[in-house]
Amino acid sequence: MSLKTKISVLLLLITALVLPGTAADRTTLRPGWNLFTVQQDIEMGRRLSGDFESRVQVVEQANASPYIDALGKQLAAHAPGERYPYQFKIINDERIDAFALPGGFIYVTTGLIQSLQSEAELAGIIAHELGHVVMRHGTQQVSNAYRGQTNTRNRVSVQAAMDDLNVSADPDSLIFRHSRAAEQQADLIATQIMVDTGFDPRQLTQAFQRLTNEGATLTRNLFNNHPSPTNRVATVRNEMQKMGGVPRNLRGDSPDFHSVQNHLLSYNNDYSRNGRRDIGDARPDLPSGRTATYRASDMEFRYPDNWRVNEESDGLYVAPEDGFASGSLAYGMRIASFQPSDNRFFGRTPFSAPNDRNDGTTLTRATDQLIDELQRSNSNMRVVRTQGSRRIDGLNGMVTELSNDSPLGGRETDWLVTVLRPDGSLSYFVGVAPQRDFNRYQSTFDQIISSVRFTSYYRY
Repeated sequence: MSLKTKISVLLLLITALVLPGTAADRTTLRPGWNLFTVQQDIEMGRRLSGDFESRVQVVEQANASPYIDALGKQLAAHAPGERYPYQFKIINDERIDAFALPGGFIYVTTGLIQSLQSEAELAGIIAHELGHVVMRHGTQQVSNAYRGQTNTRNRVSVQAAMDDLNVSADPDSLIFRHSRAAEQQADLIATQIMVDTGFDPRQLTQAFQRLTNEGATLTRNLFNNHPSPTNRVATVRNEMQKMGGVPRNLRGDSPDFHSVQNHLLSYNNDYSRNGRRDIGDARPDLPSGRTATYRASDMEFRYPDNWRVNEESDGLYVAPEDGFASGSLAYGMRIASFQPSDNRFFGRTPFSAPNDRNDGTTLTRATDQLIDELQRSNSNMRVVRTQGSRRIDGLNGMVTELSNDSPLGGRETDWLVTVLRPDGSLSYFVGVAPQRDFNRYQSTFDQIISSVRFTSYYRY
């Protein structure tokens, strides 16, 4: 064999080792029609991820967080198409689920990681989610729905489309309503990524098949969002064969994966011992992205449709089914009315403006009186700070942050919004959640307040 021939053979061998499946050996897929640009995919993903992360607990654990980020980015390095700013995070939820937001924001639950048997299975699930991002399935769903509603094929702003279609990171949102064709595309992309990264693609189908045998409650979101194609195994096998069969030098299972499983188990136990209840245990469901309307004789407002409105003698309670503990509100909002005294000022809180008149009731003075009254029946309630003013159905309102003992143990945040009505009464809204959970609920409380419309001057 000549030197030239030897060099050519050597180059072919090197190419085969470096590129375990050439572009010609794999199915070529391209995203379908879309109203949005790639940059708008990223914008929508960021908006959704910000809202989502305010309502869940993102795991920040010294072993688990870097592990999932490193594994995700190894896989993303082999994802075809656009170079999205991929992020990979774990959320503390015993339910078995994984999902991708447009633009590359990918989440897996602690329940999913605990249910898997190997790193290759986890890699398969993440690679599948990468497939949805690559094929832009989320914004494609929004595009089709928006065109059906407006009959337009022109570019539209992300915020307008999200508002008009009520797009959210809720599991039932239309961005997760993947068709069987979309699932097949995600499986094809996942197979390619796994082969290129050295994982056995068959682990993807093995993971999905085994998860179908888990409890229906734990896997409901996973299989609502990922309808299983009947030919999933065949899809993966055929694509793998097109790329040259089972990859050589397959990556074995990783001890880091099992170490993370153990750390997450300890993490959840610590979470419970510290008086914070795990998702799926006694903790209530997070607020739905869909809303219902409540109409009373004096006001109306919108609230999450998986919460309930209870009318009590001291006002209204808007809360999830498990939002009460020991008869007290632990998660949710109380809405009530208070009648301030025109000529009385307790002065126990520091909110009175220097030019407040002493011969009449002002919003500041009425709020001070209300807080004094609340403290009479809640001896451990403390004023944290005033957060400023806001408009509520055209009226001036005030926002005050309070702290109190939670019926679950530890401290809670009481987000107080007050508005002085034209008849002299003070309507007030108190959003309540344990301090460590409050960021998950604040946006919901704010949305309720923004939706309030007063219809009369009725007092509770």
